[in-house]
Amino acid sequence: MRVRVQQLVATFVVFVALMAVAVVSTSARQVAGQAPAAAPAAPPPPPEPQAGHPSGKLVIWGDLADMSRPGTPLRCFNTNRFRRGQRAGFRMTAVDGGTGQVENTAELVVHLNYGGRVIDIPMRWRGVGNFNASEYSRRPSEMWTAVWEVPADASVGSFTYTVTAKDRFGRTATFEPFPNNLTQFTVIE
Repeated sequence: MRVRVQQLVATFVVFVALMAVAVVSTSARQVAGQAPAAAPAAPPPPPEPQAGHPSGKLVIWGDLADMSRPGTPLRCFNTNRFRRGQRAGFRMTAVDGGTGQVENTAELVVHLNYGGRVIDIPMRWRGVGNFNASEYSRRPSEMWTAVWEVPADASVGSFTYTVTAKDRFGRTATFEPFPNNLTQFTVIE
């Protein structure tokens, strides 16, 4: 028993030391007095098609998330319930069904049924340009994102949405969440 306690204490000490090194190395990368980086420019166009594409159907899927600004506790947290003024995020992936690889030539658009009309929200492919290394362990090359800020006068309720995709080979796909109203885009008080 005593040996086990000593092992646990030694493991804890090593863990604390590693965490201290990680904090020091992270803060050492920040330059004192340096202004934060400017907002990234528009991303460049997607790269050329990958070898072997197209070899199957275009497949897309995704989810909804809180896309609040950095520093917000629930940022990037999966949810379908949003308050007025909140940044609602749509995250999707597009894959060549034959190879299982990301189809980086796909263009995706969210179609949100809101207020008696359809709002088209183009999605941005995240595989190029800058990405926040403190949030991502690697470049999120399999992700497309779109943000829609819920209007201050938004009606409370559920709203349907779909996402469509088309790649440079002419393949198309449509994503629809489950038809249960509880899974739809929802504005709450």
